[in-house]
Amino acid sequence: MADPWPTELRLDKDKRVLTVGFDDGQSFALPAELLRVLSPSAEVQGHSPEQRVTVAGKKDVGILRVEPVGNYAV
Repeated sequence: MADPWPTELRLDKDKRVLTVGFDDGQSFALPAELLRVLSPSAEVQGHSPEQRVTVAGKKDVGILRVEPVGNYAV
């Protein structure tokens, strides 16, 4: 069986939630705060595992827009 494939991205700016729907019927609501805190950015991850930090003060972060990046990212 193939891995689930994303079929829908739904942004609720008021609730600050990105919902990702998959072809197997599952969907996941991802709060903007979670996405920011777990971001792969150097600010969060550092340049090595030892440099990883927990980013505080992101409770009120929001998502402005959703747009494709490359072949598989948003």
